[in-house]
Amino acid sequence: MITIHFLGTSAAIPTRDRNFPAILLKYNEDRILFDCGEGTQRQLMIKNLKLMRIRAIFITHWHADHFAGLLGLIHTMTGLVQTRMMEWGKKPLYIYGPEGTAEFVEKLLSIGYFEREFPVIAEDLKPGDRVEFKDYYVEAFKTYHGIPSLGYIFQERDKLKANMEKAKKFGLTSGPLIGKLKKGEEIVYRGQRIKPDDILEVVKGRKIVYTGDTGYDRSLLLKPCKDADVLICDSTFCSDFEDKAHTYRHMTSRQAATLAKEANAKLLVLTHISGRYQKKGDDKNRKYTTEKLLREAKEIFPNTVLAEDFMELDIK
Repeated sequence: MITIHFLGTSAAIPTRDRNFPAILLKYNEDRILFDCGEGTQRQLMIKNLKLMRIRAIFITHWHADHFAGLLGLIHTMTGLVQTRMMEWGKKPLYIYGPEGTAEFVEKLLSIGYFEREFPVIAEDLKPGDRVEFKDYYVEAFKTYHGIPSLGYIFQERDKLKANMEKAKKFGLTSGPLIGKLKKGEEIVYRGQRIKPDDILEVVKGRKIVYTGDTGYDRSLLLKPCKDADVLICDSTFCSDFEDKAHTYRHMTSRQAATLAKEANAKLLVLTHISGRYQKKGDDKNRKYTTEKLLREAKEIFPNTVLAEDFMELDIK
């Protein structure tokens, strides 16, 4: 199972309800963090999300609201290793991001009297670069922002699954023979020659896309977002501020919904919410509510949700 934990869903300024951007993706025992705004380590602790299991962090861009939690997170991890002698914490922590990432991380970790108990390895990524893991990979793509910026595709690898109805026709049940078929071998059972294609089917891997901060640029965004099971998208403004969104290279919820529809996504999640949008507007800004953001998106793409801090999504 894949579970997505939204740890921070604000735009540039936090609010009482929203922390700086950070998303934790759990895949079996793996933990991957996308962006690491200030206070991310505390958000992880509140939800008991075992921050020591994080092995890779993908930073979309080097604006402070997306990376300022790195130093605090690494400091906390170091303290846990020192005080609890946690062997898990001896493994390397990898930090990936756009051009300048290795330099930024080196400077960040040079601040103050700071000792680390584990290697921190930072690497620059270019659009199209992939970071390979056993059962999935993370691929970077270019986004439209004021500084070098990336979005990320989490792509699970396709798997072979036995169609047990077909298997029963050959008298097969799950076991070592099915395992041989999954390895691409033909088998002979009860005088029958059975090929992998006779029983096995391809189960397409799940795809999750996180845009990070970006303006609406169809030429950059449509291809990487295509057929996403979950599209987590910049939705800083409502349509009243489309000009402002263009100026600052962010998106409106309506633009996010248009992208989701054109990309044939299954689910759209709006995030990076401007502080002007509250659940209930005050007397001055009562028309600018999160309900308005969501409503404008759902008019175009009905299967839309608006992210809240500590929201969880299980992707089966």
